Parts: sequence; C-alpha cells; structure tokens
Amino acid sequence: MAANLVEAQRYMSLYGLSTFYILGTIGNLLLICICLQSTHRKNSCSLYLLSATIVNFILIQCILPLAIHSANHPDPQNSSLIWCKIRSYLFNGLLMLYRWFKMAACVDRAAMCSRNARIRAFSDPCMARRVILGITIVWLAIPIHLAVYFGIYWGRCIPEPGIYAQFFSAYSIIISGWSPPIVMLIFGTNAYVNLKRVKKIYSLSLFCYNKISFPFVDSSTNYTNKCNHKCQW
Repeated sequence: MAANLVEAQRYMSLYGLSTFYILGTIGNLLLICICLQSTHRKNSCSLYLLSATIVNFILIQCILPLAIHSANHPDPQNSSLIWCKIRSYLFNGLLMLYRWFKMAACVDRAAMCSRNARIRAFSDPCMARRVILGITIVWLAIPIHLAVYFGIYWGRCIPEPGIYAQFFSAYSIIISGWSPPIVMLIFGTNAYVNLKRVKKIYSLSLFCYNKISFPFVDSSTNYTNKCNHKCQW
C-alpha cells in the first residue's frame, strides 16, 4: 500500500507538475504581453497584476523544474544545504510578493470606488509604482530569516527545530495563510458596496436629467420623489 502511494505521488509530481509548468509558463507570458500594452500600463490595477504575473513567472521557473526533476531523482534541497536555504527564501519571498500584489490590486479597486478624493488618489499609476517598489523591498527583506534558520535535519530541508519551528508555523498560518484572503475579502466587499452606491447615484442622476429635459414625464411615482430629493443638491 505504501509503495503504491509513493508511486502515485511520483506520477503526480512528474506529469501533474509538468503540465502545470507548461500551462503556467504560457499563461503568464501571454498575460505579461497583455499587461505591457500602453493602455494597460496607464491603469494602476493592471500594474499590480503585471507585477504579480512577473513574480509568478519567476516563481514557476525557479521552483518547478527541480520539483519535476526530483520525481525520479533525489530532491536537491534535501542534500544541498545551500540550495535548501536559497529555495526556502525564494519560494516564500516570491509567493508573498505574488499574494501582496493581488492584495494591493484589491485595495486599489476599493480606493477607486471611494467617495473620498484622498482615498481615490491611491488608485493612480504613479502611486502604484511606489507601492510595488515598497512591497518588493519589504518582502525581499522579511524572508531572510528562512535563509538563516532553514537547514537539513533528519534528511529533510525543514526549519530549525525548537523555538524557530514554532515561530515559523505561526508565521506561515497568520502572515502567509490568513492575511491575504482576509484583506482581499474586506476590500473586495468594500469595492462591491461602493460600486452599488455609485450605480444607484448614477441612475438617480440620469433620471433627474431626463426629468429636467422632459418635464412631461409622470412625477407621481415614488422613484420620482426620490429624484426630486436628490435633485436639490
């Protein structure tokens, strides 16, 4: 039974990761070509998506080839201390960059829908470039501890046993696991609510315009009364 599970895992790594590598590479290259067009480079959200796609492309190229190779050969990270540290740092740093760029895109869309002009200023290409640079610096610096405290123990590349192993577990759960989906849910919901509000105001404003332009329209409906109230401002 154990031998069958090992064989199934080997085939999944060999064929599943190979398919993911090919499709992921092609998809990321196509998305990069789209986001590099001049019209998209003027959009702040497209800049975040472009950054996330580039990081995802680098992540795939750095991690998957050796993962596919290890399906039929010993995993280099379990035998080479240098690669164990480099891989741990690269994987965590690039993965967090990818997630935080997507989080920034959600915040950007929520800011664009805000009624506050100062908040809407966040949704600007120049601001997006600064945020991208800041996120890149932060998440190339924070995972350095993985390169320091990861090592080969009991034939595997794992965190140093003891206090750091407990810290890394909490770090993985809170920072890597919970933070991205919670932030994206909060700001995604906020953007949806703001869009509904903007759509409602636009509909009422359009009705007010039609009422002024065509005064013969019946004003007995409740909707028209709401329009009369809105038209006062």
